[in-house]
This record gives sequence, C-alpha cells and structure tokens, in this order.
Amino acid sequence: MTASAPSEHRLAVMTDWAFFASFGFSLVLSGFSQNDPIAGLAGFGAFVAGFIAHVIINRIFGVGFSSPQVALALTIFTVCVFSFIAGWLFDPSFTQADVVIGLAGFSAIIACFVIYVMIKYGVRESYAMMHRLHTQERRLP
Repeated sequence: MTASAPSEHRLAVMTDWAFFASFGFSLVLSGFSQNDPIAGLAGFGAFVAGFIAHVIINRIFGVGFSSPQVALALTIFTVCVFSFIAGWLFDPSFTQADVVIGLAGFSAIIACFVIYVMIKYGVRESYAMMHRLHTQERRLP
C-alpha cells in the first residue's frame, strides 16, 4: 500500500457518504413530509447504496471499518430510530405512509448489516463471536 492510500481511502469514503447521504436524507425527509412512500424508500435505498459502496471501497483498499466509523454509524442509526419512534408516538399527524417508510427503511438497513456480518465472518463465526462476547460479559464483575 502506498503512502497516500489512507488519504485516498478517506477521500473515497467521504465522497461516497457525501453523495449518498445527501440524497438519502433529502428523499427520506421528502417522503415523510409529503406522505410519499416511494420517495422515502428511495432515500433509504440511497443509504443502502452508500453502505454497499463503502464496503466496495474498503475492499478495494484492503481495509475494514474503523472503530470511529462503526461508532458514528451506530450513533446515527440509534438517534434516527429513536426520533422515528418519538414521532410515531407523539406526532398526531404521523400517517400510515410514515410508518411504512420508517419500518421498511430501518429494516432494510438492519438487513444490510446482518448480511454484511454473515458475508464477512460467516454464519458459524458470527455465532461464535456472539457466544465469546456473552461469555466475557458473564465473567466481568
């Protein structure tokens, strides 16, 4: 790997997410505000495409997801899910189309994560990792 490869990788990842996330957020917000499931689901499709592009970029550069990338992704996902749930519970104008957009979109993102883990580590190794984590958790005081 050349000396400039980490910078090129970071630039490729930032460009990937700048493109896909900008369209994704715009389409999801349009879907929620206009009660348009097609636009909302297209936005979640943009997020899925951004994730797939990120996986491809990582494969090209021979690296994996860094800890800060994983932490940022989990934080953003958690905030978005809690915001969706709060909107569903407390917004009287929340429609059935909004529910469809949110549930289908977040399900697609979770499915992408599960498929990625199964492809990266295999089904057997994925279960073994969870078992090791659970065993370590039980040993902690």
